Parts: sequence; C-alpha cells; structure tokens
Amino acid sequence: MKHYLIGLLGLMLSAQAAAACHQHLEKGTPGQSDQQLCRDGYAVGYNYQNKVADWVAYHITAASVNAFFERSNSFTTDKELPEAYRSLSSDYSSTGYDRGHLAPSGTMDFTEESMKQSFLMSNMSPQLPGFNRGGWKALEEKVREWANTYEELYVVSGPIWDGNETYIGNGVYIPNAFYKVILDPYYNDAIAFIVPHRSVSSSELPQFITTVDEVERLTQLDFFSDLPDSVEEAAESTLWEMW
Repeated sequence: MKHYLIGLLGLMLSAQAAAACHQHLEKGTPGQSDQQLCRDGYAVGYNYQNKVADWVAYHITAASVNAFFERSNSFTTDKELPEAYRSLSSDYSSTGYDRGHLAPSGTMDFTEESMKQSFLMSNMSPQLPGFNRGGWKALEEKVREWANTYEELYVVSGPIWDGNETYIGNGVYIPNAFYKVILDPYYNDAIAFIVPHRSVSSSELPQFITTVDEVERLTQLDFFSDLPDSVEEAAESTLWEMW
C-alpha cells in the first residue's frame, strides 16, 4: 500500500508538472517516468529505482545561452521527490564519480534561480571525471554554439543502461553511456550522440554521432513525438549535417 500511495503521489505531481513544463516539452514528452519535475530551464523524467533521471529536456535560444549568472556549486537535495527515492550529494562522496549535470549548468545560467535549480540532485548522474570534464563538457559547449547559430533548439539528454550497472551510495545507479538528442525546430533537423561512459576527448565526439532512431531503440523513449509523423520520421532517421 505504501508503494502504491507513493506511486500515486508521483503521478499526481507529474500531472501538475506536465502543464508547467510545456515550454521544454512542446515537441513531445520523451516517455512515462515515475515522476515529472519542472524547472525554469528544464524538465525532468525521474526514475525512482535508479535514482537518476530517464531524461532531461530543455528548450534553449540564442538569448538564453548568452545570458550569464555566476555558477552556484550548491548541490541540493530535490525535496519534490519522495524521500525514499531521492539521491543525495553524500551518495557521491569518496566514490570517484562527479555529480554530473544532465541539464548543464552552463546552459541553465540565464537567471540566478535557473542556475540554482540546475544543481538539484534530480538533475545529477554519476559521471567519471574524464567524461564529465572532457568530451561531455565539450559537447555541451558545442550545443550552446549551435543555439547561437540556429537561434533555437530542443535538447533531451539522459542515461543509457545495459542491465549490468552497479551503484554508488544508497542506490544511485551508474549509467553505461549517455545520450543527447538535438532538434532544430525551424528546419526540423535533428542529430544525436551516444557517448560511452569513460574518459572521452572532444576529438572523439564525431564518432559518437548517430540518429535519434538509434537512441530511441536503446532507451525505449520516443523523442519529439508531437511533430507530425512524416516530419518526425524524417528528422529522426537522418543525420543533420551540422558538425
């Protein structure tokens, strides 16, 4: 009964968040999660079992990526989640893993509040330092460059699991890889990346380019589902030549 009530509460909170998250989910919600959370700069589909988001979605513009507020570095427990399913900053202590952002703080710094919200633990995933501070960071910077060039982008990012994961702390699971999918809504062009969870350099990123369809196959998510079917199919099955 306790688990049923917690699950029901999560669904109720998710329904409330869905209306508020429209800006970030205008092109579609990637998939059903245990709880949906809405922030100023991004939306989260959170997984209770793994204590990591299944997906984080955000809508960015040239204006938003050019605004800047000082990085807060204040990792905070997300109290909108049921206590049993929260990840804590202490779960990462002395593990060798970074508290890795899924919605990057460098993209969420357009207001002081959005910057602070990017440090909520529901936006974190265990990431090796050579991943988080290397190729993954370079990819985040590249997406901001593209937002400047193309004026507006929809981005979804999250973990990929292979069924053999271990965990840190009190059950925070370590992903096998991470994905990032990017849509240009003006031309309905898309590009995706599947980046293995290891030390990665920026020069390796081109070899991790793939289609949105391939990310969907591995994650069982459905990106940009509110696009017309023919447009979605074309965008997701081909590569946007933007690299």
